[in-house]
Amino acid sequence: MAYFEQRKTGWLAQVRRKGMPSISRTFDLKVDAEAWAREVEREAQRGNVAALRQDAQRTTVADVVARYVAGPVQSLRSARDVSARCKRAADRFGAYFLANVRAADVAAWRDDLLREGYSAQSVVHHINALSAVLAFAQRDLSIDLPQGNPCRVIRKPSTGSARNRRLKPGELDYLLRATDSGRADRMPGLRQIIILAVETSMRLGELLALQWQHVDLKAHTAHLPRTKNGEARTVALSSVAVTALQALPRRLDGRVFGWAAADSFEKTWVRSKARAHAFYEADCSADGVRPDPAFLADLRFHDLRHEATSRLFEKGLGIMEVASMTGHKSLSMLKRYTHVDAAKLAKKLR
Repeated sequence: MAYFEQRKTGWLAQVRRKGMPSISRTFDLKVDAEAWAREVEREAQRGNVAALRQDAQRTTVADVVARYVAGPVQSLRSARDVSARCKRAADRFGAYFLANVRAADVAAWRDDLLREGYSAQSVVHHINALSAVLAFAQRDLSIDLPQGNPCRVIRKPSTGSARNRRLKPGELDYLLRATDSGRADRMPGLRQIIILAVETSMRLGELLALQWQHVDLKAHTAHLPRTKNGEARTVALSSVAVTALQALPRRLDGRVFGWAAADSFEKTWVRSKARAHAFYEADCSADGVRPDPAFLADLRFHDLRHEATSRLFEKGLGIMEVASMTGHKSLSMLKRYTHVDAAKLAKKLR
């Protein structure tokens, strides 16, 4: 039954029903209090306890993110990256009550991420992280979202077809040159992580998670206990990769590289690539040569994995040998990452 009382702050409406929690709200007008009480009683008759509790109007996104990261995320192989994306979502929506997160708000966040320089795929990962947080609230916390999950109705950036981007002549040299300059982005390991990506075909997440205890410089191997496909693998290290690792200082936390997650490294990568392009244009100007507009254009760190995989085949390694390095389980997936230089292939046919 509904109970009404006029107070200094307005009309208090309270609905009590056996077997369900007592719910109350205060309104300026009695007519609004009565209308709300009738709606609550209808939901009570339907047995919609989630709507009655109104947790979505009292629980913030930050609260749910904290519980999600401390719980389900810890069992994920990509826990560190997912945690970082959830934190970024909390930075944007943390103060919002769950019921107040609209599709328009998520769409605006999507556009802001794109303007900040995040790739379409990275933006999709961020939206999916927020979507997972809201789904966790619905399924595990039994919180009814009045408008549903807004992440599922917005338009996501198109990631396009499978990429076939490889390094152009000179691009790697300028990227490495850029790692030796600049103060704001100077961080031990930037040069080495680029070299290892090209030499080993390891994913960025695998490189950032690499521990010194799993690196054997004498045996030229690096063990990856947790990978994207769910299986551990041991990667062979070339002499170039070993030399790069030997140049790194040892961290107290045992990690090879210091970046906390892919997001934090992405900012360093973007700025370093910009410096590399500036060096390239300066050299072209000094030599009186017109710069190639495609030089370093849209190059992503993940493209270095494509480059490394293709180089392994060009060195003469077999399919199984390359797969043991890259971790691909199927030939079709391995093929997506392989783009052998036709000119080099032609030399083998002569």
